[in-house]
Amino acid sequence: MIFNFCSQRYKEIMRLPRVKPVFLPVPVGNGKIRIGGIDLGIAAELDDDENGCTRRLLELLDGLRTSDDIVRLMHEFDPTVTSADVMDAIDELAAAGYLEDAADDPPPGVFTARELERYRRNLEFLSHFHQPSLNVYDYQARLHASRVTVLGIGGFGTFVSLMLAAFGVGELHLVDFDTVELINLNRQVLYCEADVGRYKVDAAADQLSRVNPNVRITTGRTKVDGLEAARDCCRDADLVVCAADRPPGKIYEWLNQAALERRVPWVRGGSAGLTASAFMHVPYETACYDCVQLALYEDVPWAAPHARYMAEHLEDRSVNPCVAPVAGILGSLIAMELTKQLTGIETPAIAGRRVVCDIRRMEFSYVDGVRRPDCPSCAVAVESAAALAGQS
Repeated sequence: MIFNFCSQRYKEIMRLPRVKPVFLPVPVGNGKIRIGGIDLGIAAELDDDENGCTRRLLELLDGLRTSDDIVRLMHEFDPTVTSADVMDAIDELAAAGYLEDAADDPPPGVFTARELERYRRNLEFLSHFHQPSLNVYDYQARLHASRVTVLGIGGFGTFVSLMLAAFGVGELHLVDFDTVELINLNRQVLYCEADVGRYKVDAAADQLSRVNPNVRITTGRTKVDGLEAARDCCRDADLVVCAADRPPGKIYEWLNQAALERRVPWVRGGSAGLTASAFMHVPYETACYDCVQLALYEDVPWAAPHARYMAEHLEDRSVNPCVAPVAGILGSLIAMELTKQLTGIETPAIAGRRVVCDIRRMEFSYVDGVRRPDCPSCAVAVESAAALAGQS
């Protein structure tokens, strides 16, 4: 039973260790047992010996026995197997992320029995992420305790709100000043024809409450037209999603400053025909919006005049070639990245870099953002970090 996983040994004491149900061990012949199916970065093949000790151990790791029980039963199965052999194998399986403690309970007073049943598939998904001493209930509880502001309840704004509500975020604050129009219904999935003429935030709040009544929904019929309005969006938020793009450029500048002041991570995203993209800014950890724009203007000669023209001439968008599948790709991707940030299950792939989706080819690429010492918004923190690094 030598697995040789290249990971740090697991030091937690599991009361009732079991193989995670999402990692069903499957004998595939030639003395091999596949665990993790086809999951990228997770799946592996374990070697079994001629006595079948590995398979027997995996069968005993069913969450019904203590480690001591498993040691005893393994010795009965094969007297040559020592206690150290069994404990080392359990440690290695746990370190690789294949085991969980069946005795783990949800935190008291957070979820009702109905919510736990509702989120059962969430918990199965979250079990892929192995960060002792946290368990799946801890991750769901972190999401439950989070407040997300979504600015712009249009195409991808409706999708990201819907995904977060279904996943069980604690509170959604919806910000939009607009009303529902018939032309919105090709992509803004929270609305129907009966909602035409209603404020978007009101119609969206009603629908999201039906989707998940456990999520607290608050609304603001607000047009973000300056720094103070952007500060209001960041107030009390754990994360802000900017799904609005008007006024062009300016709205990002205001949110960038407000987010830096309040140290609130924020995501901006949008689509332009056959291209969709998103970027997460984490204040004083990743490049801020101004860092990204400085680099863009230096590297792309037409970017600055293009941005100026858009800001001066396209206050209102008369053409918006976006359809529901594109808004859904962007909204779902961003919702997943927000969940990573809020729960800590993984570092978001878009933290500090722009993901770009080529809709025609369905290809994804990334462009890294770099913090700049000449950034007018976050340069002081860059210089301070450099000074501290020089003193260490």
